[in-house]
Amino acid sequence: MTTDFRSRRCLLLYTKPARPGGVKTRLIGELSPRQAAEIHSAFLGDLSERLQGGRFHLQVSWALEGDEGFPADLVSGEAEHVRQHEGDLGDRLHGGLAAAARRYATVAAVGSDHPELGRVAVEHAFERLEADADAVFGPTADGGYYLVGLKRTSIESELFEGIPWSTGEVLAESLERCRRLGFEVALLPEGHDVDVAADLRRLAERLTADRGMCPRTRSLLESWGWLNGSRQ
Repeated sequence: MTTDFRSRRCLLLYTKPARPGGVKTRLIGELSPRQAAEIHSAFLGDLSERLQGGRFHLQVSWALEGDEGFPADLVSGEAEHVRQHEGDLGDRLHGGLAAAARRYATVAAVGSDHPELGRVAVEHAFERLEADADAVFGPTADGGYYLVGLKRTSIESELFEGIPWSTGEVLAESLERCRRLGFEVALLPEGHDVDVAADLRRLAERLTADRGMCPRTRSLLESWGWLNGSRQ
């Protein structure tokens, strides 16, 4: 049964190599560039581990420079590794989802900024696509989304062109595009991307309460004193 699901569903995990100064840049200031790269690595390791064993095929989509190879050692477990398409975020999302949709009936994309995301939520997104939805979004509190999922027949460039990325209008504009296209939309429960220091403090609070979640991230934050209330 699991193999059959994996032949129909593909999740793309969008990420980057952990280069100091090149990842989690909105945390730099609160963290050093080296620490920002370390937390990026911890997020990616925890998230890829949480997604293992899901009823979907996992594809890690890397933003690479030149002939740079895949830093597969940052990812836990088994996964397919591919290069991201060129262009802005919209181009890269559309290109990756369209390519995956040539092999899979339903496709979805997430970033590596949500280490708490689990495979149950992802599987629910695919279930909605296989039932009544043309598109699925996982909203974030800042007006963006942590997951977008589409049927093969719903892969439209209009969903990604000209979106005001990194603003509070991303989800609202995406939903308006879906309305214009006549798509049935499903929304997942609100999730938590970690982009700025306030997000990281809230994550530290959740990891203090749940000692078994996101072990790499928890260990790193604990070593920096973020779990003992010293960071306000």
